Amino acid sequence: MNIKKLIKNKYVILFAVAFAFRAAYIFIPSIDVYSNTFPVSFYSNEQISDGKTYVNLANGILEWGYPSRNGSLVMFGGYVYPFIVAMFLKISANLIPLFLFQAFISSLLSIMAAKVSVSIFKNEMSGLITGTLWAFYYPAFITIPRPLTEMVFTFLFFGGIFYILTVRHKRAEWLIYFISGIIFSIATLTRAVLFYVFIFMSVSYFVYFLVRKRKYEYRIVFALLGFFMIQFPWTYLGYVHTDRIIFASSGRGGNLAIGTNIPGKGEFSNKEIENMPEHPKNVVDKLSIERNWTDSQKDSAYTEIAKIQLRKNITEQPLSAIKLMMVQISRFWLNIPFSYKPGLWNMTNTSVTFILLIFMIYGYIKGRERNKTRADLLIIMVILFSIQHSITVSIIRYSFPILPVVYIFSGYGIYTLLSRFGLTKRIGGETETDTNE
Repeated sequence: MNIKKLIKNKYVILFAVAFAFRAAYIFIPSIDVYSNTFPVSFYSNEQISDGKTYVNLANGILEWGYPSRNGSLVMFGGYVYPFIVAMFLKISANLIPLFLFQAFISSLLSIMAAKVSVSIFKNEMSGLITGTLWAFYYPAFITIPRPLTEMVFTFLFFGGIFYILTVRHKRAEWLIYFISGIIFSIATLTRAVLFYVFIFMSVSYFVYFLVRKRKYEYRIVFALLGFFMIQFPWTYLGYVHTDRIIFASSGRGGNLAIGTNIPGKGEFSNKEIENMPEHPKNVVDKLSIERNWTDSQKDSAYTEIAKIQLRKNITEQPLSAIKLMMVQISRFWLNIPFSYKPGLWNMTNTSVTFILLIFMIYGYIKGRERNKTRADLLIIMVILFSIQHSITVSIIRYSFPILPVVYIFSGYGIYTLLSRFGLTKRIGGETETDTNE
């Protein structure tokens, strides 16, 4: 191995810079106002909020062999991430190795996003801009020194995209889609939010290929086969334990019921909710105590409330419902309105993200001139993620998984704008290959 050549490799440098910043944040998290509310702790018994949930599920795996509480299967946190946490807990109660692992895969995403951009637009400079945007995306750092699913889920989800867009198999193209379906399914077992996104994505792509007569629609079938091949045994396991068909994980009912509650402003908690006896959270909490409900029963109650609530929102308060959906989308992308007093870094990130979303739109428009099909397919993915999070509780870390896709367009938009002013010629960024499909 030529060490000097390796050091000069642009992608190695990109990875090293990304990892250095993430590793530094693990040990110096105080730069973020978020750490005042949820301080970083290195030991498993010191975790709070969602981090404590995943540690408890991991401890259940070590004791019972599956995510559990007192021996009972718990599907709230999915399956994949508790097993990953359990592997590290098996070694030590100190979670620094887990955090460094999350920093590592987050840094790899910089290279993966860059490579996908190059595969679409055939321009290395655009790809490097994309990778750099992810490398320095500050809010993504906050989940790395905490036992939270975001980085593992993002890595698996984008891994499916990376595989399907960069791998070539001339004799068996169907196999690429089949394997990508498996990857997306494993990602879904990490965060169930992908289940319905993947289904609607598959239907949208099938229709898209039919309309454009691209003759790719049969490949979607193989992706679905790979997806459900992984989902079925876990769905069956959940049915055996709960007598309910639950895809990937439970808990979605609560997010849906609370996220669409207009009086409660679609939030988990605020001062007004405490004085709202009819709020879904207060109703389910009260009944849960009175009837000693399991997590599965609570989720069923939330789901029924959500169905009733959605119907009433559409028929009785359509304008208020649309307004709340817009607020949830704003929270999803920009963290506005803020759920806590923001610091300088939070305000800066909101401003930068807004600008990059504009570049995303510009990059998509220009990108269609280079590769219409792939640009359309990726933007459909972004739209579906936004729609799904318009009717559920949304916070900014939920947008992390789709941001590498956003940055593919933002990077190309930035590159295109720079090239219009001749600023890319000096650094050899003008070479492109026509890839319009």
